[in-house]
Amino acid sequence: MKTGAVPKGTLKHIVCCLILLLIFVITITKVDARNESDLTTDATDTSDVVPLRPQLRDNLLQLQILNVEESEYKFYDTPRIIEKNIEYYITENESALTFFSKAFGFDIEFVKEDLRTRAETIGELEPTNIGSLVNKNSELKTFENIEYGIVEYFYDLSRRHPEKINKKVVPYSGDSDYVEKLIIYYTGIYSNVDTSIALSIGAAESGYYKVKYMLKRNNVYGGMSNSGLIHHENIEIGVLKYVRLLSKNYFGKGLTTVNSIGRIYCPRTNEYGQKIASPHWINLVNTAKNKYNNYNYEITIEDIINY
Repeated sequence: MKTGAVPKGTLKHIVCCLILLLIFVITITKVDARNESDLTTDATDTSDVVPLRPQLRDNLLQLQILNVEESEYKFYDTPRIIEKNIEYYITENESALTFFSKAFGFDIEFVKEDLRTRAETIGELEPTNIGSLVNKNSELKTFENIEYGIVEYFYDLSRRHPEKINKKVVPYSGDSDYVEKLIIYYTGIYSNVDTSIALSIGAAESGYYKVKYMLKRNNVYGGMSNSGLIHHENIEIGVLKYVRLLSKNYFGKGLTTVNSIGRIYCPRTNEYGQKIASPHWINLVNTAKNKYNNYNYEITIEDIINY
């Protein structure tokens, strides 16, 4: 057997493979040249450039954000501008407006429409005076707080539109706790009134808010007229008038102690002909103060409504 010689069949296979390889190289070279020419044309003719699809662009941007350290980014909320017009104040004070509408006997929708009309007529708003009340110089009044302004608005509304008032009388038959909460809430509005003194005087006058014939008249402070004990339409109005009376006629005039208030509220003449506060009355009030000095004085309109 001969060694070292290449079989004829194998040699033919090798030659065929070389020819095919040569054809493949020539073909690839031509394609690359054509592609290079196309790319050059595309680079110079910008009208044929196709932009990235929006979704792809967004995804790429998202990937870039994810690759940045979180501490390098600061996020700023765009300030929300709230237009504080009459609708804003009506919405913000919906609870108080509803409560006092019922207390004064007005329909809440009539009240809202009246507030809108007043605001439109005046053309400006004072945050504590959404009822657009003016002084003698036709200037908008300002009040200590917005609920003070709301109460004064309802008194003004009552004078202007008595025909709109539902004068139904509702004798009070509830417990003393609700009456005490009303006093605390109202003294928060009329803040010149000492809450413990207001609670104590009312307790001294009405047997700690339990004397039935007074409660039936919605009168817890002993207010009298020529015909006897004053009647009020409901307990909310009766207590409001009591606290408002203390604010305007007593604390507002410098009478801020039990003794100084008593000389007007429950006077007696001593042996020397001098007007003094009734010693018995002072004793009743001071005794009640021992109870109310430790009360929680944080009461909101929501606490009253949800009682």
